[in-house]
Amino acid sequence: MRGGLQLGPPGRWWDDKEFAQELGLSAAQARRMDVIFQANRSTLLDLYRSLQQQESILERLTTGARLNEEQIFQQIDRVTTARAVLEKANAHMLLQIRQQMTDEQTERLDQHRPKPPS
Repeated sequence: MRGGLQLGPPGRWWDDKEFAQELGLSAAQARRMDVIFQANRSTLLDLYRSLQQQESILERLTTGARLNEEQIFQQIDRVTTARAVLEKANAHMLLQIRQQMTDEQTERLDQHRPKPPS
């Protein structure tokens, strides 16, 4: 999910005991975040596999001597759609996780967000 919406550090940051303590997360908050992650995991994996499949098809279409521009552009649309669906599902999960935090905790978390390249 690199390159997509980042609402905090990458990975399961709430499992990092030092980081969770720095944010002031309670054990109950971390458990709720785990439940949200687990509830979304299989959907995200399925969507990621779908994106990989669409990218693989595009790769095959762009190999060889005779390329069909119409097919390639249709497949680019499929790849773009698959990527957007995955990004939205991931963002939904991350927003649900953030909703488990207090305003003060989210302010601390935001200080650790990856900075966009300038």
